[in-house]
Amino acid sequence: MITEKIESFCSDRMSMKPGHAYELYKKWGTCLRGMQQEPSIYFDDDMLEEYLHHAHDIPLHEHIGPDPELVAMLERMDPTIPKYVFTASVKHHAERCLELLGVGHFFEDIIDVRAVDWVTKHDEEAYVAAMKIAKCDDPSACLFLDDSVSNVKTAKKVGWRTVLVGKHHRDCGSEIVCDEADHAIHRIHELPDVLGHLF
Repeated sequence: MITEKIESFCSDRMSMKPGHAYELYKKWGTCLRGMQQEPSIYFDDDMLEEYLHHAHDIPLHEHIGPDPELVAMLERMDPTIPKYVFTASVKHHAERCLELLGVGHFFEDIIDVRAVDWVTKHDEEAYVAAMKIAKCDDPSACLFLDDSVSNVKTAKKVGWRTVLVGKHHRDCGSEIVCDEADHAIHRIHELPDVLGHLF
């Protein structure tokens, strides 16, 4: 959904050719970061807010609902372990998703793209910023779960422990190989299978 909204904003509002939004995503980690960094693209603060509103103006309730299995898993997790949502999106969008899933109360905070000064998870700076927000100075104490191989690779580079969520490519179905992932699972709900000591 968001991908289509981003594409429509870029083509309709920014007059980009079809597919250019995806090219920016591949180069910069997010289309937004690409629009902020590419010198040939005029993208001011007003356009930033317009983009964020447009991209996240979607009927989430039609696609996301309560996840009792996820709730049960988080309830079993060691409550002394602080948990954060680290997202390339914005906080209000993540809050809506967590509320619909019924899991928002399990998390200390949401570290969104604004909080890390718009740097993407393809960049080591984002992880350093996230650690500062979480008041953690030991990279090895951070456990990162993500469905992006690029993000997992970067997290591993800064010393985080890593779990790749999703073992097959969405488009072609072929198996994903990611040597930087300490563990790989099909679904987030399988986390206890590979890290049982956290539960």
